[in-house]
This record gives sequence, C-alpha cells and structure tokens, in this order.
Amino acid sequence: MATFKKTHTRAFNKTGIKTTPDLGYWKKLEFPVTVKEFTSIDYVDVSPTEPYYIAVTSGPKVDVYHQQTTQVWRTISRFQRNAYGARFRQDGQLLVVGTEEGQVKLFNQRQKQLLRVFKGHSSATHRVGFVEGTPHVVSFSDDQTAALWDIGDESQICTLKGHKDFIRAGITSPASENIILSGSYDHTVRLWDTRTGSSVLTVDHGAPVESILCYPSGGVFISAGGSEVRVWDTISGRLLSKLAQHHKTVTCLSFASDNNRLMSGSLDCHIKIYDVNTYSVVHTLDFPAPILSMAVAPEDSMLAVGMISGGSGLVSFQHRREQQEVEKDSNRAKRKAADIRNMITEDYRVVPDEQIIRHEEKQQLSKYDVLLRKFKYSQALDTVLTSYVTSKTPNVTVGVLHELIRREGLKTAIAGREVKQLIPLLNFVIRYVRNPLYKQLLIDVSNVIIDLYSDSLHENPALVRQFRRLQEEIAAELRISREYIGLMGAIEMFLSASEPERAPSTINPQHLASTSMYENESSSNLLQSSPKKSAAAVVVDVI
Repeated sequence: MATFKKTHTRAFNKTGIKTTPDLGYWKKLEFPVTVKEFTSIDYVDVSPTEPYYIAVTSGPKVDVYHQQTTQVWRTISRFQRNAYGARFRQDGQLLVVGTEEGQVKLFNQRQKQLLRVFKGHSSATHRVGFVEGTPHVVSFSDDQTAALWDIGDESQICTLKGHKDFIRAGITSPASENIILSGSYDHTVRLWDTRTGSSVLTVDHGAPVESILCYPSGGVFISAGGSEVRVWDTISGRLLSKLAQHHKTVTCLSFASDNNRLMSGSLDCHIKIYDVNTYSVVHTLDFPAPILSMAVAPEDSMLAVGMISGGSGLVSFQHRREQQEVEKDSNRAKRKAADIRNMITEDYRVVPDEQIIRHEEKQQLSKYDVLLRKFKYSQALDTVLTSYVTSKTPNVTVGVLHELIRREGLKTAIAGREVKQLIPLLNFVIRYVRNPLYKQLLIDVSNVIIDLYSDSLHENPALVRQFRRLQEEIAAELRISREYIGLMGAIEMFLSASEPERAPSTINPQHLASTSMYENESSSNLLQSSPKKSAAAVVVDVI
C-alpha cells in the first residue's frame, strides 16, 4: 500500500545561538537556589578559603551561608542600624563590616565575636576591606573621605580627602599595600598613596562610580557606573576600553575563570561575561530581578548574586557540579552500550546464516494531513487556523494553503463559510500579508476570498471591517514601496553622476510617476464605491 505524502511545511531557520566553549561552561551552572530577605541586598562576598562561606549583607545583619547547603551558618547582628559591605580577610577568619552610623566593625566570623570598632567617619561607611599582607583595614565613607586603620590599637593611620561626593566603591591594590583606589559619585576614580596621603591619579568615569576592580598585576583597573564599564591604565590613567553592553546602571564587577573572564552585573537583570583579552561578550546570564551585588567562588564552583525585588532582597546561589555530570554521562553511555537494542548499527555485518528483521514504524500523520487524505479541505483548513498554530507555526498554515492551491481545492475550502468562520482566515492574511515569505501566496488567497464574498460584502459589517484592516496593511506596504522607488531613483542619480559613461538606467521615470499616481488613487478611493468594486480593489500586487 502506497504511503501518503505529507504536506510540506517549510520553516525558515531562525538565527540560533552560536555554540561556544563559554556557553557550555556557564550552562553547567545548576538551577539557582533563591533565598528571600526582608531588605535589599547591599553586598555579597565569598571567603577566599574553603569551605568558601558566603557573607550576605542585608539590613542590620550579615548572614554567613554555607556554600554547599546554602543554609545560614552564622548571623552577625550586632548593629544598631544598617550594615554595609561585609568582606572576608584573605584567610577567611575575620570579617570587616561598615555601618550606617559611620563605624567600622571587625568580627571573628566563626565565633561571631566583635573584636574591634573603628570610629572616625561622620557618615555611613558603605565599603570596607583588608589591606593584604598588613594588619590594616581601609574604609570608604559618605563623608567624602577614605581612611586607613590599624587593627592592633584601632587608631586611624591616615585620612584620604579629595572627593566631592559620596564614596561608594573602593579597593586596595593587589600589587602594592600602599595603593588604594576609590570611586565616588562625583564621577571620578582616585588612586591614593597611603605613604603620603595624597591622590596620585584621577580619572573621570563620566557617571557615578558604583564599583571598582583591579587586575592582580595592579597595572590595570576597571570602573563601573552608569551603563558603562571602563578599563584604565593605572600608570598613565589612559582609557583602554569602554564597554557599553548594559542599558541600565552597572552595579557590580567580579573576575571569574582564574581572572580570564570579567563579569558585570546591572539593574537590567543581566550579568555580562567578557573575555579579558578582547573585552567582547562571551555569555550572558539572566536573572529575575535587578542585580545589586555578586561574588564568584574560586574555580567558579558557585555564583552568588544579590538582587532587589519589590523592596525586599533576593539571594541566588548557583553551584557547578561538573565532575558529577561527567560521571552521569559516562554511566549513561555504558548502560546504552550494554542495551541489546543498541548493539546492531548501520555498519553491522550480517553473517550468512543470520537475518535482521527491522521494525517498520507506522507513518504518523498530522490532523490536517488526515483530513487532506480524505479530501475534507474545509476541515483541514480549520485545523491550521487556530490561534496557537497561526501564532507559533504560521508556516504550517501557509503549507496547507499552498497544498490546497496545488490540489485546486482552495475555493472549495473557503466557499460556503459563515462570517464567524471566515474571520480567522482574514486575520491570518492581515497579519502576514506584509511578510515577504508569505506575501505572494496570501495575495492569491485574498483574491479568492474577494471572488467568493464580494457580492455579499455589504450585508456583513464585520466583513467590511476586516477588509478595511486589510486595506490599511496594503496601504502601508505601498508607502514603503514608494520609499523604495525614491531611494532607487536617488541611487541611480548618484551612480549616473559618479559614472558619466555608464549606460542609462532602465527605469522609466514617467512609468514610476504614473505607477505612484495610480497607487495613490487606488488607496484613496478604496472602499468608497460599490461594495463589489471596493473589495476587488483591496488586494494590490506590489511585487
């Protein structure tokens, strides 16, 4: 028995996502575990040493999460008002926190013991940190100053003055214990020498600075503010690169993949990942709310992101279990190889005494193919005019219409319909008549509809409204066609002027003028004469 040839529904390929090593690498992050806080997340930091605890600063407390269980391991709440910017020391033992009243507090994060309180700022201290290799702490305050503190006796070593607005970003140089960088809402980033207490370099970011990051070598630093990320040379202050991949304020920066990738988080709910060699975007991570802070654990084993949603905070934890995934894939491949059903392949050699019986799968036909096979054209057309099919797979509807035209059954499928049954077809034509992929076919369909229903057009106001919508779509297409003609004429004039010896254009200006005049008259007089004549003037082939 001959098989039925299925209806050809050609779907044009959409621009797909290019598969890259970075795409596969970051896709291995597990589904995020999200924790809700009562206030927005100010800062997220990961301990540099195992077990990589995560400090989340939110409201008047600092929650220390366990990296594996994503459960709160410790809560430090010895604050009168809001806490800001909690950061771990390089050994992971101590935690320094800024406060809304201006004090800087030092804790032993394992025992939650308050060790030191540094007093001297007159406004909130939003960012703090340790100076690597020294018993010093640095703080950046809204009183427009940065300060260096001695942990031993709580004394203030020096005060760095020069900014003219709040200081909301600051770090110490990983290459030198005497270099500090601060970013302010006065749009500047300053590089300080703590030995002299003076600013040795100032660069203008062009927007309030939200975050600063410095390469391990200390020769290049990065500033984030507004919708841009800028890369600077530390020695000369020269702008090396400008990254404008976000459309809202960039709030945080971080390194990943052993400092080979740069990450920027923004209020546009995206984290952009850049290659530090070219500063091109290699991957984008999407999140459900605006991003305020983020931190990456060593070896990219975990990504923690702090967000704000409706006045409350959200913390997202995503782990990477790459080794376990490899083991699962290996076990799955072994089980598949051991399955007797997978032992016979295409290159299997048949022994003379053996006979392979292949399973013949039954042909599966779509509902419209079943109806076309039974010559039920009208019902087949109805199955592909549902809102889901016309929205998600319009190529299927076009394929059935093309098959009906090939079978000379389109009139049979459209004729004898009530207005309620005809409107879905008209809606489809109106929606896609300007699509270059379907234009010619839908013009033919429109002509068939006009031939069948032009006599009864005046009896159906709903049908008249649909044809008026179709008229508007065609008029819009005609306007674009006239613009194309004008552009073509301008190009011809330019080419003629630049190439005097070039052969004259094959386009007749009088013909173009008459065509444009005819189109204007057709558009203005459409649906103003008798119903039958108006309907016949609806469809104009602009190809």
